[in-house]
Amino acid sequence: MSAKTYRTVAGSILLAWLLAAGTSVAAGPAGAPSGDDRIQAARQYVEKSARYLHHSRLRRGMKGYGLTVLSGQKIVRFDVEIVSVMTRWGPHQDVILANLSGLGLEKTGVIQGMSGSPCFVTDPADGKDKLIGAVAYGWLFQSTPLCGIQPITQMIAASGIVGAAEKGATTAPASQPASSAAGISPPQAYLHTMLDPRKGDFAAFALPKRPADDDSDRASRLVPLTSPLMISGAGRNTVARAAKLFAPLGLAAVQAGGAGAPEDAQGAKLQPGAPLAVALVSGDADISAVGTVTDVVGDRVLGFGHSLFSDGKVQFSMAPAYVHAVVASSYSSFKLASPFEPTGLLDRDEVAGVSGALGAKAPAVPMTVEVRWPQTGHRQTYRFRLVVDRWITAVLSNLLLYDAAWGWRNPPELHTVRHEVRIDFGPLGEYRARNVGCNIGVAHAASDVSRPLTALLNNPFDAPVVPRAIEVRMEITEQTRTADVLELALDGATYKPGDTVTGRLTVQPFRQARRELPVKFALPRDLPDGAYELTACDAYTAAMAERNEMPHLFEPRSTAEMFAALQRVVRPDAAKLHLRLPVRAGELAVGTREMSDLPPSKAAILRQSQPLDLFRFTRSAVRTADCEYVLNGSAAAKFTVQAEPRETRLNAQ
Repeated sequence: MSAKTYRTVAGSILLAWLLAAGTSVAAGPAGAPSGDDRIQAARQYVEKSARYLHHSRLRRGMKGYGLTVLSGQKIVRFDVEIVSVMTRWGPHQDVILANLSGLGLEKTGVIQGMSGSPCFVTDPADGKDKLIGAVAYGWLFQSTPLCGIQPITQMIAASGIVGAAEKGATTAPASQPASSAAGISPPQAYLHTMLDPRKGDFAAFALPKRPADDDSDRASRLVPLTSPLMISGAGRNTVARAAKLFAPLGLAAVQAGGAGAPEDAQGAKLQPGAPLAVALVSGDADISAVGTVTDVVGDRVLGFGHSLFSDGKVQFSMAPAYVHAVVASSYSSFKLASPFEPTGLLDRDEVAGVSGALGAKAPAVPMTVEVRWPQTGHRQTYRFRLVVDRWITAVLSNLLLYDAAWGWRNPPELHTVRHEVRIDFGPLGEYRARNVGCNIGVAHAASDVSRPLTALLNNPFDAPVVPRAIEVRMEITEQTRTADVLELALDGATYKPGDTVTGRLTVQPFRQARRELPVKFALPRDLPDGAYELTACDAYTAAMAERNEMPHLFEPRSTAEMFAALQRVVRPDAAKLHLRLPVRAGELAVGTREMSDLPPSKAAILRQSQPLDLFRFTRSAVRTADCEYVLNGSAAAKFTVQAEPRETRLNAQ
């Protein structure tokens, strides 16, 4: 059986089963009082209004129409016929099943971007067309435009319209994200990850954990319609990365562009049936999720009929949009659209829909990325504005970094990327990172950006810390200067305090013969006699050693201490040779306060009492030296420190 035949048969069987599900759609719990106070208030609001029709009054075969835009800004009608109402479909949630027709929907199926399209049915009581809800759900591989409609009562319950005056403003403060992810894991595990010296995609750590879907599972479930995520001003590799990232969240990345002529924007506004764009990035690139406006009540806009990320309170820009075309597909048809300038703030994102306030402004983080290619003299500067969100801000910063570097080409086979990062966190201070990586793209730069953003926007100690500005500079050269560390050999075995230890570090450069690098290390003048071990290593090994030796500096108990630890963990420079010599073990610290001058008697009492924040740490002498290579690995050599030559005693015969 072909895939097309399978979809046709499966869809026909599913439709027949639904049509046989019963004849009355008004009986049962749909007409009973809800145990949800928001639903109860919304139902009273709907039943008192002459504009709406509660879904408990719907019957099979009732007909009406829906509104959407398939081209430009022209709102057009499609036909709606009620099939059934499923009660208790979700927690205190019902869903309306309806067949759609007209506008070619019989061939295209329900179109991505129609989410939120308002549906109206004639009320037999007075003969007026009334709003019943929004197109919101469907099945994968369905062969007919059967859809699930989100009842308007549930959308109003989630919108903040009912009870807003009594409960206060619905818009989240513009100074910080509406929610913090400090609870994404136990704080200690979270901090351990954020302060791990290894480079990585820290934005992924804060991604919402959603159950994975597969096609066989989704084919049998009524699920929210996929929303197109329009991406313009970015390369195809970035679109592909975004597709993998956002697909589990119900968004389909689409390579798009901006609206064409200026007159396209004339008369654009958020009204029932018009396109609704939720902007995540603006500027030299634009990333916006597109759906449809369901209704406008006063200054409140309702849309989508299902969630975007289901994050509750959010702070996203919302804007009207221009529809270039509908791309028909046997898999899933979608609208190709471009947003206009924002006209409001989307501040609620719940299962039943999204909503926001007209005229309000969403906060944004300005981000500048400068890329230089010294060998060609080419330079590019990109300027973006990122949404403020506990996880999306960091995720998008990574996407944009990769696109700035490789949007015009793939990485050369051999390359070196030097980067500088500056993030202004306001009163907390300015985060800075500077480093270099070879043959790994911009992974190190992305790590040094996503680490502080994720850590501070998911602050486990206090309110999220929102960055005021992000600046990244990258220099890309088409060569590599990596070398593996092989051996450290010292010129002597015994030294005095204050002497300079000398030796040679043998390294294996990439595609070159082995080389010896000179090593010099000035010993502290107060170094006690004893056996010591000098380590020559790369930046990662140096960072790990510092974390292991100085645990009190990496166990923060406040936002300020976490910020200091974030700076410390990215400080080792991969363009240098790192030399470390542990000189004193067993020292004590209470919190971040080091008790180095504590008398031995008091130190013993402190060890015995074991206060909560007592740490034992090792103090090391640390030196760095410029290096022509980006080193990988470490090597160590032992020696002895002896202040005075020991006397040699001769036994008398």
